[in-house]
Amino acid sequence: MSSHVGRVRRPWPLSRETVLVAAGLLVIYVVWGSVYVAIRYVVEDVPALLSIGVRYVVAGLALAAYVAARRGPGVLRAPRSALLGCTLLALLLQVLTNGTTTWAEGAGVQAGPASLLTALAPMGIVLLRLGTGDRPRAVTWAGVVVGFAGLTVLLLGGRSVPGFPLWPSLLIVASAGCWAVGSFLQPRLVLPPNTFVTAAYQLLVGGVVLTAVGLVGGERTDFRFPAATWLVLGYLTLSSVVSYTTYVWLLRHAPISLVSTHAYVNPVVAVLLGWAWLGEPITWPVVVGGAVVLVAVGLVMAERRRLPEEPPVT
Repeated sequence: MSSHVGRVRRPWPLSRETVLVAAGLLVIYVVWGSVYVAIRYVVEDVPALLSIGVRYVVAGLALAAYVAARRGPGVLRAPRSALLGCTLLALLLQVLTNGTTTWAEGAGVQAGPASLLTALAPMGIVLLRLGTGDRPRAVTWAGVVVGFAGLTVLLLGGRSVPGFPLWPSLLIVASAGCWAVGSFLQPRLVLPPNTFVTAAYQLLVGGVVLTAVGLVGGERTDFRFPAATWLVLGYLTLSSVVSYTTYVWLLRHAPISLVSTHAYVNPVVAVLLGWAWLGEPITWPVVVGGAVVLVAVGLVMAERRRLPEEPPVT
């Protein structure tokens, strides 16, 4: 009789790669969840669009330098069609999604509500799929209906509590739609073959546009910020590089169903950090509406487990 009879096979043995996967998940859970809180902290001292524009430029240059050092400067060359694809994604994701969210937080939307409203983005992808003739399953439609119910609770219930100014909150919902459009178009665009080169160009283009819009819109700063604000701004800049590279590594070493759990965890991290760090109240719309939104995300993501998603480069 074989000595292997009766032995239970563990699909995820405690190996070096398992430890690295766990560490990578912790990074995207904490970093992407904390970004909303860090942004809310920074915009108290730094003009919103300049804060995100300058850090995107710095992060893009750093990522481009890293890739060039690893693969040679030639890896940064890209045809015009690929550069146009990067530019379109930068406008949709970095400018209209992350830039709008940053501006809305500067206008009074608290970190927790911002993260929950942004979590509605997968619903937009489902609606866009209808234009291609794709017919989502019933569970996905249930997720869309539940998602809009959660949105209703967040917006209507939030009008009676702090952290939900109506128009900035609606802008975050619209920005989630821009993220959905960008994610939907990404596999259909011509892009550089190297994922990190694509990210570097997106960050650079988005950073330049956001900085220019901030300056044209009258944002000014003398850079005399408290030391803590500089530290948090540095953290946000580093997170734009570290979280994205970590995410790409995870997609190559772990099941997408495991990696995509960040969609459920990030809003929870943002709400709890906003409460612990910034003293944001955890109100009934956040608890009830947030729970409904996370259930909706779970229903929609159930159909997309085998498909990699385009992460928001925040």
